[in-house]
Amino acid sequence: MIRDDPDNLEISAPFATGLDEDDTERSMGIYVGHKQWAFRTWSGWKLLNKLTLVLRYNYDLVKIAKITSQAEAAFVSLLPELLSSTEKGTFFQSPEQIWNRLGLLKAVMTPFSKLLDAAKIYAELPYWRSFLPFQGSLRLELLTAINLVNYNQDIDEINGLVGLGSFSASGGSLFSIKGGNHAVIRSAVRQAQTVRSKRNCSGLVTQIPKKVTHVIGDFSGFSLFSEGENLGDFDVVVLAAPLHQARIDFKVKSQFDAAVLQSMPLGGLIDTEEPTPEEHEGHETIPGYLPEAAQRPYTQVVTTVVSKGELQGEVLGLGSTEKPPRSIFFSSAGKASLHNITAITRIHPSGIYKIFSNDALTEDVKKTLFGPAVFTEYIKSWGGPHGGATPAYQGKGESTEFLLYDGALGLEGHTTSGALYYPSAFELSSLACMEISAVGAKAVSKLIAKRFGWIHEDGASKGHDEL
Repeated sequence: MIRDDPDNLEISAPFATGLDEDDTERSMGIYVGHKQWAFRTWSGWKLLNKLTLVLRYNYDLVKIAKITSQAEAAFVSLLPELLSSTEKGTFFQSPEQIWNRLGLLKAVMTPFSKLLDAAKIYAELPYWRSFLPFQGSLRLELLTAINLVNYNQDIDEINGLVGLGSFSASGGSLFSIKGGNHAVIRSAVRQAQTVRSKRNCSGLVTQIPKKVTHVIGDFSGFSLFSEGENLGDFDVVVLAAPLHQARIDFKVKSQFDAAVLQSMPLGGLIDTEEPTPEEHEGHETIPGYLPEAAQRPYTQVVTTVVSKGELQGEVLGLGSTEKPPRSIFFSSAGKASLHNITAITRIHPSGIYKIFSNDALTEDVKKTLFGPAVFTEYIKSWGGPHGGATPAYQGKGESTEFLLYDGALGLEGHTTSGALYYPSAFELSSLACMEISAVGAKAVSKLIAKRFGWIHEDGASKGHDEL
């Protein structure tokens, strides 16, 4: 998609600020707390830095790289074809079906720590490595650090595929988008409008800059409201945000009295093991509860950007002549010992730094870390009761089906309207990133196209322009 819009999307180096003289240094280190470091690398010495990691983590590094490569190959080689195909068995109803087809379901349903146990990558080093110099625990250092910065979760809290995804990204070819990631969304809308216009589709993609607060559904479709304002009626609704962050009240009209609204049952989310709801006037009331997977919270992360700063090396146990690495990551112990910070990165040589932490940093803490002249440019809190940065996976990848509610059930094909889809279910299962969101969106678009009869499960493996 990025290659299709070169006039509006420009790839830059990681951490590019758009300013002149961007920081080109690539040194990094892992801080383990109490002024101690696992290791630090040097700028401009790529081969030496790779040898540093190989020496420190030994054969464990080879094992995790092999497992990651296998998972990556399954994802890259099969997924695009499956999502473009109309072959039977490629209209996936849930993330679990996709992961199972790719052969990755076990990794999704297993805590990363258990996957590492199976690969014999332990926290404690084997006896024979005690005779070698500069040895460290890949599990407690590098793997923990990269998942803390990516997900603010330890290896016991994420599932196996999330852990492998983090490791894959750490060794891949990273880049940033000039102007910020929001440029990707603008470009996607613009490209969609262009494609639909060229194909003479009836109506272009439109945006309504209103916050949806209420969705009222029945077998004929949905009415959307922004507070008291009616935004219109729709056949199908796609919820492209986590349920708890959307803060939308989903209701359905009672079958007995259309003036009475009841909680939307969200059929794909009903926990059938829960006790039967109380009956009301001779019939069961519509259940309003959700299973654990749908209620999973998102982790809180605070992003802070400061300028006019200089990281004080002595706070991290460095001597007066030692220069801190450009990127600093933290083990669990390191995070706990330094204000629950998970990463500090210098993004410009003029003294601009980006910090990830559990909670907002006080001014005193920022001055201690970056000197008395430090100035706070930006603070973004990804958290709170209706926020968060990434799903709290709780060591597993259970999710929900893409179809949350189907108002046409029981009507035996007499209507295609009244469906509520949830592509974010894919993110709830594993890997929180734009690419995974795009996969969820493509899977849902196939289900919608099939529902309206635009494409058919015809057994032919071929792509369709309608998608």
